Amino acid sequence: LGCALVLCSATMAQSTKVSGRVTDAKTGEPLPYVNIAFLDSRIGTTSDIDGRYAFDTYYATDSIRASFVGYLPRTAHVKKDRTQVIDITLEPSSTVLAVVEIRPSGENPAHAILRRVVQHKPANNREKLSAFEYEAYNKVEFDLNNITEEFTQKKLFKPFAFIFDNIDSTDAKPYLRIFMTETLSEVYYRQKPRSRKEYIRGTKVSGVENESVSQFMGDMYQNVNIYDNFLIIFGRNFVSPIADGGKGFYDYYLTDSAFVGKYWCYKLEFKPKRPQELAFQGEMWINDTTYAVRRIEAGIPDKANLNFVQAFLVRQEYDQVQKEVWMLVRDELVVDLNVIKDTGKPNKNPVQGLYGRRTATYRDFVINEPKDDALYAGAEEVVMAVDPLSLGADFWDTRRHEQLSKKENTIYHMVDTMKTIPRFRTYIDIVNTVVTGYYPMDQIELGPYFTTYSFNPVEGSRFRAGARTSSLFSRRLEFEGYGAYGTKDGAFKYGLGGRGFIT
Repeated sequence: LGCALVLCSATMAQSTKVSGRVTDAKTGEPLPYVNIAFLDSRIGTTSDIDGRYAFDTYYATDSIRASFVGYLPRTAHVKKDRTQVIDITLEPSSTVLAVVEIRPSGENPAHAILRRVVQHKPANNREKLSAFEYEAYNKVEFDLNNITEEFTQKKLFKPFAFIFDNIDSTDAKPYLRIFMTETLSEVYYRQKPRSRKEYIRGTKVSGVENESVSQFMGDMYQNVNIYDNFLIIFGRNFVSPIADGGKGFYDYYLTDSAFVGKYWCYKLEFKPKRPQELAFQGEMWINDTTYAVRRIEAGIPDKANLNFVQAFLVRQEYDQVQKEVWMLVRDELVVDLNVIKDTGKPNKNPVQGLYGRRTATYRDFVINEPKDDALYAGAEEVVMAVDPLSLGADFWDTRRHEQLSKKENTIYHMVDTMKTIPRFRTYIDIVNTVVTGYYPMDQIELGPYFTTYSFNPVEGSRFRAGARTSSLFSRRLEFEGYGAYGTKDGAFKYGLGGRGFIT
Protein backbone atom coordinates (compact mmCIF):
# COMPACT_ATOMS: atom_id res chain seq x y z
CA LEU A 1 0.00 0.00 0.00
CA GLY A 2 2.88 2.32 0.84
CA CYS A 3 4.63 1.80 -2.48
CA ALA A 4 1.42 2.52 -4.35
CA LEU A 5 1.49 6.05 -3.01
CA VAL A 6 4.68 6.89 -4.92
CA LEU A 7 3.95 8.19 -8.39
CA CYS A 8 6.52 8.65 -11.14
CA SER A 9 6.61 11.93 -13.04
CA ALA A 10 7.52 11.36 -16.67
CA THR A 11 6.97 14.90 -17.88
CA MET A 12 9.70 17.50 -17.85
CA ALA A 13 9.10 21.19 -17.14
CA GLN A 14 9.37 23.76 -19.94
CA SER A 15 9.90 27.47 -19.62
CA THR A 16 6.79 29.69 -19.41
CA LYS A 17 7.26 33.16 -21.00
CA VAL A 18 4.84 35.99 -20.22
CA SER A 19 4.95 39.60 -21.45
CA GLY A 20 2.53 42.49 -21.83
CA ARG A 21 1.62 46.01 -20.75
CA VAL A 22 -0.06 47.40 -17.63
CA THR A 23 -2.37 50.42 -18.03
CA ASP A 24 -4.88 52.50 -16.07
CA ALA A 25 -8.40 51.19 -16.81
CA LYS A 26 -9.91 54.70 -16.88
CA THR A 27 -7.26 56.79 -18.65
CA GLY A 28 -5.34 54.18 -20.63
CA GLU A 29 -2.07 55.61 -19.36
CA PRO A 30 0.79 53.14 -18.82
CA LEU A 31 1.56 52.28 -15.20
CA PRO A 32 5.25 51.97 -14.29
CA TYR A 33 6.72 49.96 -11.39
CA VAL A 34 3.68 47.68 -11.06
CA ASN A 35 4.46 44.39 -9.28
CA ILE A 36 3.58 41.33 -11.39
CA ALA A 37 4.17 37.85 -9.92
CA PHE A 38 2.91 34.30 -10.19
CA LEU A 39 0.35 33.38 -7.57
CA ASP A 40 1.62 31.20 -4.73
CA SER A 41 5.18 31.96 -5.80
CA ARG A 42 7.99 34.45 -5.31
CA ILE A 43 8.79 34.61 -9.02
CA GLY A 44 7.92 38.04 -10.39
CA THR A 45 9.00 41.32 -11.97
CA THR A 46 7.95 44.99 -12.25
CA SER A 47 6.75 47.02 -15.23
CA ASP A 48 9.10 49.57 -16.81
CA ILE A 49 8.51 53.29 -17.36
CA ASP A 50 6.20 52.48 -20.31
CA GLY A 51 4.21 49.91 -18.32
CA ARG A 52 5.74 46.97 -20.16
CA TYR A 53 6.88 43.79 -18.45
CA ALA A 54 8.35 40.44 -19.49
CA PHE A 55 9.72 37.44 -17.64
CA ASP A 56 10.08 33.70 -18.04
CA THR A 57 10.49 30.84 -15.60
CA TYR A 58 10.40 27.08 -15.11
CA TYR A 59 8.45 27.65 -11.89
CA ALA A 60 5.17 28.99 -13.33
CA THR A 61 1.81 28.62 -11.59
CA ASP A 62 -1.55 28.93 -13.35
CA SER A 63 -2.05 32.69 -12.74
CA ILE A 64 -0.22 35.99 -12.41
CA ARG A 65 -1.24 38.87 -10.18
CA ALA A 66 -0.59 42.58 -10.73
CA SER A 67 -0.64 44.99 -7.75
CA PHE A 68 0.10 48.67 -7.35
CA VAL A 69 -0.50 51.23 -4.60
CA GLY A 70 -3.80 53.07 -5.25
CA TYR A 71 -5.19 50.37 -7.57
CA LEU A 72 -7.18 47.18 -7.12
CA PRO A 73 -5.07 44.06 -7.70
CA ARG A 74 -5.83 42.08 -10.85
CA THR A 75 -5.33 38.37 -11.56
CA ALA A 76 -4.92 36.85 -15.02
CA HIS A 77 -4.83 33.19 -16.12
CA VAL A 78 -1.56 31.78 -17.53
CA LYS A 79 -0.97 28.79 -19.80
CA LYS A 80 2.04 26.90 -18.52
CA ASP A 81 4.98 25.95 -20.75
CA ARG A 82 4.01 28.50 -23.43
CA THR A 83 4.92 31.96 -24.68
CA GLN A 84 2.03 34.43 -24.35
CA VAL A 85 1.13 38.13 -24.18
CA ILE A 86 -1.11 39.25 -21.30
CA ASP A 87 -2.08 42.93 -21.11
CA ILE A 88 -3.45 44.04 -17.75
CA THR A 89 -5.67 47.01 -16.84
CA LEU A 90 -5.92 48.16 -13.22
CA GLU A 91 -8.89 49.94 -11.64
CA PRO A 92 -8.13 52.88 -9.31
CA SER A 93 -9.12 52.33 -5.70
CA SER A 94 -9.50 54.62 -2.73
CA THR A 95 -10.37 51.85 -0.31
CA VAL A 96 -8.43 51.87 2.95
CA LEU A 97 -7.01 48.43 3.66
CA ALA A 98 -8.00 46.84 6.94
CA VAL A 99 -5.58 45.13 9.27
CA VAL A 100 -5.04 41.52 8.28
CA GLU A 101 -4.25 38.94 10.96
CA ILE A 102 -2.62 35.71 9.81
CA ARG A 103 -2.91 32.61 11.94
CA PRO A 104 -1.63 29.06 11.37
CA SER A 105 -4.15 26.77 9.70
CA GLY A 106 -3.16 23.72 11.75
CA GLU A 107 -1.20 22.08 8.91
CA ASN A 108 2.33 20.91 9.60
CA PRO A 109 4.40 23.79 8.11
CA ALA A 110 6.94 21.26 6.85
CA HIS A 111 4.21 19.66 4.72
CA ALA A 112 3.37 23.00 3.10
CA ILE A 113 7.01 23.40 2.04
CA LEU A 114 7.28 19.77 0.96
CA ARG A 115 4.18 20.15 -1.22
CA ARG A 116 5.87 22.97 -3.12
CA VAL A 117 9.11 21.01 -3.39
CA VAL A 118 7.22 18.16 -5.06
CA GLN A 119 5.31 20.61 -7.26
CA HIS A 120 8.58 22.13 -8.50
CA LYS A 121 10.46 18.85 -8.99
CA PRO A 122 10.07 18.83 -12.80
CA ALA A 123 11.54 22.35 -12.94
CA ASN A 124 14.42 21.62 -10.57
CA ASN A 125 15.39 18.23 -11.98
CA ARG A 126 18.42 18.68 -14.22
CA GLU A 127 16.95 16.20 -16.68
CA LYS A 128 14.52 18.94 -17.78
CA LEU A 129 17.40 20.48 -19.74
CA SER A 130 17.83 19.75 -23.43
CA ALA A 131 21.55 19.24 -22.81
CA PHE A 132 24.28 19.87 -20.26
CA GLU A 133 27.93 19.05 -19.71
CA TYR A 134 30.44 19.42 -16.89
CA GLU A 135 33.81 18.29 -15.58
CA ALA A 136 33.70 15.67 -12.81
CA TYR A 137 36.36 14.79 -10.25
CA ASN A 138 35.92 11.58 -8.26
CA LYS A 139 38.02 10.43 -5.34
CA VAL A 140 37.34 7.00 -3.80
CA GLU A 141 39.13 5.78 -0.68
CA PHE A 142 38.96 2.54 1.28
CA ASP A 143 40.10 2.26 4.88
CA LEU A 144 40.58 -0.88 6.97
CA ASN A 145 38.75 -0.22 10.25
CA ASN A 146 38.59 -1.82 13.71
CA ILE A 147 42.40 -1.86 13.83
CA THR A 148 43.41 -3.21 17.25
CA GLU A 149 46.85 -3.43 18.86
CA GLU A 150 46.61 -7.23 18.69
CA PHE A 151 46.02 -7.01 14.95
CA THR A 152 49.09 -4.82 14.40
CA GLN A 153 51.34 -7.23 16.35
CA LYS A 154 50.71 -10.24 14.09
CA LYS A 155 53.87 -11.80 12.64
CA LEU A 156 52.46 -11.48 9.14
CA PHE A 157 52.85 -7.69 9.27
CA LYS A 158 56.28 -7.42 10.90
CA PRO A 159 58.21 -6.73 7.64
CA PHE A 160 56.13 -3.62 7.01
CA ALA A 161 54.88 -2.69 10.47
CA PHE A 162 55.61 0.97 9.68
CA ILE A 163 52.24 1.24 7.91
CA PHE A 164 50.49 1.19 11.29
CA ASP A 165 52.07 4.55 12.11
CA ASN A 166 49.37 5.97 9.82
CA ILE A 167 46.39 4.65 11.81
CA ASP A 168 43.77 7.35 12.35
CA SER A 169 42.06 7.07 15.74
CA THR A 170 39.82 10.14 15.48
CA ASP A 171 36.85 7.99 14.42
CA ALA A 172 34.82 5.59 16.58
CA LYS A 173 36.67 2.77 14.82
CA PRO A 174 40.43 3.27 14.34
CA TYR A 175 41.19 2.91 10.64
CA LEU A 176 44.09 2.64 8.20
CA ARG A 177 43.91 4.04 4.67
CA ILE A 178 44.81 1.26 2.22
CA PHE A 179 43.43 2.29 -1.18
CA MET A 180 42.64 5.46 -3.12
CA THR A 181 41.75 6.23 -6.70
CA GLU A 182 41.20 9.55 -8.45
CA THR A 183 39.37 10.12 -11.71
CA LEU A 184 38.88 13.23 -13.83
CA SER A 185 36.28 13.06 -16.58
CA GLU A 186 34.01 15.04 -18.89
CA VAL A 187 30.29 14.20 -18.75
CA TYR A 188 27.76 14.98 -21.48
CA TYR A 189 23.96 14.60 -21.39
CA ARG A 190 21.17 15.25 -23.88
CA GLN A 191 17.45 14.78 -23.49
CA LYS A 192 16.36 13.81 -27.02
CA PRO A 193 17.26 11.12 -27.73
CA ARG A 194 18.27 10.56 -24.12
CA SER A 195 21.98 9.82 -23.95
CA ARG A 196 24.78 10.14 -21.42
CA LYS A 197 28.47 9.87 -22.18
CA GLU A 198 31.46 10.10 -19.88
CA TYR A 199 35.01 10.47 -21.17
CA ILE A 200 37.66 9.69 -18.55
CA ARG A 201 40.63 12.02 -19.09
CA GLY A 202 42.73 11.00 -16.11
CA THR A 203 42.89 8.21 -13.57
CA LYS A 204 45.26 7.47 -10.72
CA VAL A 205 45.24 4.42 -8.45
CA SER A 206 47.32 3.64 -5.41
CA GLY A 207 46.82 1.11 -2.65
CA VAL A 208 46.51 -2.52 -1.73
CA GLU A 209 44.11 -3.90 -4.32
CA ASN A 210 42.22 -7.13 -3.62
CA GLU A 211 38.95 -8.79 -4.52
CA SER A 212 37.10 -7.40 -1.48
CA VAL A 213 38.03 -3.85 -2.44
CA SER A 214 37.20 -4.40 -6.10
CA GLN A 215 33.82 -5.90 -5.22
CA PHE A 216 32.65 -2.66 -3.65
CA MET A 217 34.36 -0.26 -6.06
CA GLY A 218 31.40 -0.14 -8.44
CA ASP A 219 28.91 0.36 -5.60
CA MET A 220 30.82 3.40 -4.39
CA TYR A 221 29.87 5.23 -7.59
CA GLN A 222 26.27 5.61 -6.48
CA ASN A 223 24.63 8.09 -8.86
CA VAL A 224 21.92 9.42 -6.56
CA ASN A 225 19.43 11.85 -8.13
CA ILE A 226 17.38 13.14 -5.21
CA TYR A 227 14.56 14.15 -7.59
CA ASP A 228 13.85 10.53 -8.52
CA ASN A 229 11.09 8.88 -6.49
CA PHE A 230 13.23 5.81 -5.83
CA LEU A 231 16.98 5.86 -5.15
CA ILE A 232 18.92 2.64 -5.78
CA ILE A 233 21.46 2.18 -2.97
CA PHE A 234 23.56 -1.01 -3.08
CA GLY A 235 20.88 -2.75 -5.11
CA ARG A 236 17.93 -1.77 -2.89
CA ASN A 237 15.18 0.74 -3.73
CA PHE A 238 14.98 3.52 -1.14
CA VAL A 239 12.15 6.07 -1.19
CA SER A 240 13.46 9.59 -1.78
CA PRO A 241 12.72 12.15 0.98
CA ILE A 242 11.08 14.30 -1.72
CA ALA A 243 9.20 11.48 -3.45
CA ASP A 244 5.73 12.35 -4.78
CA GLY A 245 4.15 10.30 -2.00
CA GLY A 246 6.85 10.94 0.60
CA LYS A 247 4.40 11.70 3.43
CA GLY A 248 3.38 8.04 3.37
CA PHE A 249 6.91 7.02 4.30
CA TYR A 250 8.39 9.93 6.27
CA ASP A 251 7.70 12.24 9.19
CA TYR A 252 8.85 15.81 8.45
CA TYR A 253 9.75 18.70 10.76
CA LEU A 254 10.47 22.35 9.96
CA THR A 255 13.32 23.20 12.37
CA ASP A 256 15.11 26.28 11.05
CA SER A 257 15.53 28.89 8.31
CA ALA A 258 18.76 30.67 7.39
CA PHE A 259 21.05 31.67 4.55
CA VAL A 260 22.91 28.76 2.97
CA GLY A 261 25.48 30.60 0.93
CA LYS A 262 23.56 33.42 -0.74
CA TYR A 263 20.18 31.63 -0.68
CA TRP A 264 17.58 31.86 2.08
CA CYS A 265 16.49 28.31 2.87
CA TYR A 266 14.17 26.27 5.09
CA LYS A 267 15.57 23.36 7.05
CA LEU A 268 13.44 20.20 7.00
CA GLU A 269 14.35 17.17 9.09
CA PHE A 270 12.93 13.77 8.15
CA LYS A 271 12.84 10.22 9.47
CA PRO A 272 11.08 7.00 8.41
CA LYS A 273 7.56 6.37 9.70
CA ARG A 274 8.43 2.70 10.16
CA PRO A 275 11.92 1.69 11.43
CA GLN A 276 12.54 -1.22 9.07
CA GLU A 277 11.37 0.54 5.90
CA LEU A 278 13.84 1.42 3.15
CA ALA A 279 13.80 5.14 3.81
CA PHE A 280 16.38 7.68 5.00
CA GLN A 281 16.79 9.83 8.06
CA GLY A 282 18.48 13.21 7.93
CA GLU A 283 17.93 16.83 6.99
CA MET A 284 17.68 19.01 3.90
CA TRP A 285 17.76 22.74 3.17
CA ILE A 286 15.17 24.01 0.66
CA ASN A 287 15.50 27.30 -1.24
CA ASP A 288 12.57 29.59 -0.38
CA THR A 289 12.02 30.88 -3.94
CA THR A 290 12.50 27.94 -6.32
CA TYR A 291 11.91 25.20 -3.71
CA ALA A 292 15.00 23.42 -5.00
CA VAL A 293 17.12 21.25 -2.72
CA ARG A 294 20.14 23.34 -1.73
CA ARG A 295 21.78 20.79 0.56
CA ILE A 296 20.87 17.36 1.91
CA GLU A 297 22.42 14.92 4.38
CA ALA A 298 20.84 11.49 4.73
CA GLY A 299 21.71 8.13 6.24
CA ILE A 300 20.06 4.75 6.72
CA PRO A 301 18.32 3.77 9.98
CA ASP A 302 19.99 1.23 12.24
CA LYS A 303 17.39 -1.44 11.45
CA ALA A 304 17.65 -1.16 7.66
CA ASN A 305 18.87 -4.43 6.11
CA LEU A 306 21.58 -3.78 3.51
CA ASN A 307 23.60 -7.01 3.66
CA PHE A 308 27.21 -6.04 4.45
CA VAL A 309 26.48 -2.31 4.77
CA GLN A 310 26.47 -1.39 8.44
CA ALA A 311 26.19 2.38 8.00
CA PHE A 312 25.64 4.72 5.07
CA LEU A 313 25.73 8.52 4.78
CA VAL A 314 25.28 10.72 1.71
CA ARG A 315 25.78 14.50 1.55
CA GLN A 316 24.87 16.50 -1.54
CA GLU A 317 25.11 20.18 -2.35
CA TYR A 318 23.33 21.91 -5.23
CA ASP A 319 23.91 25.36 -6.68
CA GLN A 320 22.18 27.61 -9.21
CA VAL A 321 24.80 27.55 -11.97
CA GLN A 322 22.56 29.54 -14.30
CA LYS A 323 19.27 31.37 -13.82
CA GLU A 324 16.77 28.78 -12.55
CA VAL A 325 19.14 25.90 -13.33
CA TRP A 326 20.14 23.94 -10.20
CA MET A 327 22.94 21.39 -10.56
CA LEU A 328 24.65 18.99 -8.19
CA VAL A 329 28.08 20.48 -7.41
CA ARG A 330 29.29 18.23 -4.59
CA ASP A 331 28.49 14.63 -3.66
CA GLU A 332 29.94 12.79 -0.64
CA LEU A 333 29.34 9.18 0.30
CA VAL A 334 30.58 7.28 3.36
CA VAL A 335 29.90 3.55 3.84
CA ASP A 336 30.84 1.21 6.67
CA LEU A 337 31.20 -2.32 5.27
CA ASN A 338 31.35 -5.39 7.50
CA VAL A 339 30.97 -9.05 6.56
CA ILE A 340 29.67 -9.70 10.11
CA LYS A 341 27.10 -7.23 11.42
CA ASP A 342 28.38 -5.25 14.39
CA THR A 343 25.85 -5.67 17.20
CA GLY A 344 27.29 -2.80 19.22
CA LYS A 345 28.16 -5.14 22.10
CA PRO A 346 31.71 -5.32 23.51
CA ASN A 347 33.91 -7.72 21.60
CA LYS A 348 37.44 -8.78 22.48
CA ASN A 349 38.24 -9.38 18.83
CA PRO A 350 36.28 -6.89 16.72
CA VAL A 351 35.85 -7.88 13.10
CA GLN A 352 37.91 -5.88 10.62
CA GLY A 353 35.77 -4.03 8.10
CA LEU A 354 36.10 -1.34 5.48
CA TYR A 355 35.20 2.31 5.29
CA GLY A 356 34.39 3.35 1.75
CA ARG A 357 34.55 7.10 1.09
CA ARG A 358 33.71 8.84 -2.13
CA THR A 359 33.95 12.57 -2.81
CA ALA A 360 32.79 13.93 -6.16
CA THR A 361 32.81 17.55 -7.30
CA TYR A 362 31.42 19.02 -10.50
CA ARG A 363 32.24 22.30 -12.25
CA ASP A 364 32.55 24.11 -15.61
CA PHE A 365 28.88 23.60 -16.48
CA VAL A 366 27.60 24.26 -19.99
CA ILE A 367 23.81 24.37 -20.24
CA ASN A 368 21.54 23.72 -23.26
CA GLU A 369 24.28 23.52 -25.88
CA PRO A 370 23.81 20.08 -27.51
CA LYS A 371 26.82 18.36 -29.05
CA ASP A 372 27.06 16.50 -32.35
CA ASP A 373 25.64 12.97 -32.51
CA ALA A 374 29.16 11.62 -33.00
CA LEU A 375 29.99 12.47 -29.38
CA TYR A 376 27.34 10.00 -28.16
CA ALA A 377 28.20 7.23 -30.64
CA GLY A 378 28.94 3.76 -29.32
CA ALA A 379 27.17 1.45 -26.88
CA GLU A 380 29.44 2.06 -23.89
CA GLU A 381 28.45 4.93 -21.58
CA VAL A 382 31.92 5.37 -20.08
CA VAL A 383 34.88 5.73 -22.44
CA MET A 384 38.56 5.66 -21.46
CA ALA A 385 40.14 8.63 -23.25
CA VAL A 386 43.03 9.21 -20.87
CA ASP A 387 45.27 12.21 -21.40
CA PRO A 388 48.92 11.00 -21.41
CA LEU A 389 49.78 13.96 -19.18
CA SER A 390 47.65 12.43 -16.40
CA LEU A 391 50.45 9.97 -15.70
CA GLY A 392 52.49 12.76 -14.16
CA ALA A 393 52.06 14.47 -10.79
CA ASP A 394 51.86 17.94 -12.38
CA PHE A 395 48.57 17.04 -14.07
CA TRP A 396 46.88 16.22 -10.79
CA ASP A 397 48.38 19.15 -8.90
CA THR A 398 46.75 21.54 -11.38
CA ARG A 399 43.56 19.66 -12.35
CA ARG A 400 42.29 18.32 -9.01
CA HIS A 401 39.19 20.22 -7.93
CA GLU A 402 40.58 20.21 -4.38
CA GLN A 403 44.02 19.30 -3.12
CA LEU A 404 44.61 16.11 -1.15
CA SER A 405 44.90 16.35 2.60
CA LYS A 406 48.13 15.46 4.34
CA LYS A 407 46.62 12.14 5.47
CA GLU A 408 45.44 11.30 1.97
CA ASN A 409 48.91 11.92 0.60
CA THR A 410 50.25 9.31 3.03
CA ILE A 411 48.50 6.59 1.01
CA TYR A 412 50.72 7.23 -2.02
CA HIS A 413 53.85 7.47 0.12
CA MET A 414 52.98 4.35 2.13
CA VAL A 415 52.27 2.19 -0.92
CA ASP A 416 55.36 3.38 -2.79
CA THR A 417 57.43 2.37 0.24
CA MET A 418 55.72 -1.01 0.61
CA LYS A 419 56.36 -1.86 -3.04
CA THR A 420 60.11 -1.70 -2.34
CA ILE A 421 59.81 -4.57 0.16
CA PRO A 422 60.22 -7.94 -1.66
CA ARG A 423 58.20 -9.88 0.92
CA PHE A 424 55.21 -7.59 0.36
CA ARG A 425 55.23 -8.43 -3.36
CA THR A 426 55.40 -12.13 -2.45
CA TYR A 427 52.39 -11.80 -0.14
CA ILE A 428 50.40 -10.03 -2.84
CA ASP A 429 51.28 -12.72 -5.40
CA ILE A 430 50.19 -15.49 -3.01
CA VAL A 431 46.90 -13.75 -2.21
CA ASN A 432 46.20 -13.15 -5.91
CA THR A 433 46.95 -16.80 -6.69
CA VAL A 434 44.58 -18.07 -4.01
CA VAL A 435 41.80 -15.70 -5.07
CA THR A 436 42.13 -15.79 -8.88
CA GLY A 437 43.73 -19.22 -9.38
CA TYR A 438 46.61 -17.74 -11.40
CA TYR A 439 50.22 -17.02 -10.41
CA PRO A 440 51.50 -13.77 -12.01
CA MET A 441 54.82 -13.76 -13.86
CA ASP A 442 55.11 -10.33 -15.47
CA GLN A 443 53.12 -10.51 -18.77
CA ILE A 444 52.11 -14.15 -18.24
CA GLU A 445 49.94 -15.72 -15.51
CA LEU A 446 50.18 -19.48 -14.84
CA GLY A 447 47.06 -21.44 -13.90
CA PRO A 448 44.44 -21.98 -12.85
CA TYR A 449 46.18 -24.03 -10.17
CA PHE A 450 43.07 -26.01 -9.19
CA THR A 451 43.02 -27.75 -12.62
CA THR A 452 46.65 -28.97 -12.39
CA TYR A 453 45.52 -32.45 -11.37
CA SER A 454 42.19 -34.29 -11.72
CA PHE A 455 40.91 -37.83 -12.25
CA ASN A 456 38.19 -39.30 -14.45
CA PRO A 457 37.38 -42.87 -15.70
CA VAL A 458 38.39 -42.15 -19.34
CA GLU A 459 41.71 -40.33 -18.90
CA GLY A 460 42.64 -41.64 -15.48
CA SER A 461 45.00 -39.25 -13.75
CA ARG A 462 44.92 -36.04 -15.75
CA PHE A 463 47.73 -33.49 -15.52
CA ARG A 464 47.17 -29.99 -16.95
CA ALA A 465 49.30 -26.85 -17.32
CA GLY A 466 47.82 -23.54 -18.50
CA ALA A 467 48.63 -19.87 -18.86
CA ARG A 468 47.13 -16.59 -19.97
CA THR A 469 48.41 -13.12 -20.73
CA SER A 470 48.11 -10.48 -18.01
CA SER A 471 47.03 -6.85 -18.12
CA LEU A 472 50.72 -5.93 -18.42
CA PHE A 473 50.67 -7.54 -21.87
CA SER A 474 47.47 -5.77 -22.97
CA ARG A 475 44.35 -4.31 -21.38
CA ARG A 476 42.34 -4.94 -24.55
CA LEU A 477 43.44 -8.43 -25.58
CA GLU A 478 43.83 -11.65 -23.63
CA PHE A 479 45.28 -14.92 -24.95
CA GLU A 480 45.17 -18.22 -23.10
CA GLY A 481 46.16 -21.80 -23.68
CA TYR A 482 46.69 -25.14 -21.96
CA GLY A 483 48.18 -28.59 -22.40
CA ALA A 484 46.90 -31.75 -20.69
CA TYR A 485 47.92 -35.44 -20.52
CA GLY A 486 45.89 -38.45 -19.36
CA THR A 487 47.75 -41.48 -17.97
CA LYS A 488 44.99 -43.94 -18.89
CA ASP A 489 44.33 -43.01 -22.52
CA GLY A 490 47.91 -41.78 -23.13
CA ALA A 491 46.58 -38.82 -25.12
CA PHE A 492 47.91 -35.25 -25.09
CA LYS A 493 45.36 -32.46 -25.46
CA TYR A 494 45.82 -28.72 -25.91
CA GLY A 495 43.74 -25.62 -26.49
CA LEU A 496 44.35 -22.02 -27.54
CA GLY A 497 42.01 -19.06 -27.38
CA GLY A 498 41.70 -15.33 -26.96
CA ARG A 499 39.23 -12.50 -26.40
CA GLY A 500 39.07 -8.74 -26.68
CA PHE A 501 37.75 -6.07 -24.35
CA ILE A 502 36.18 -2.73 -25.24
CA THR A 503 37.71 0.10 -23.18
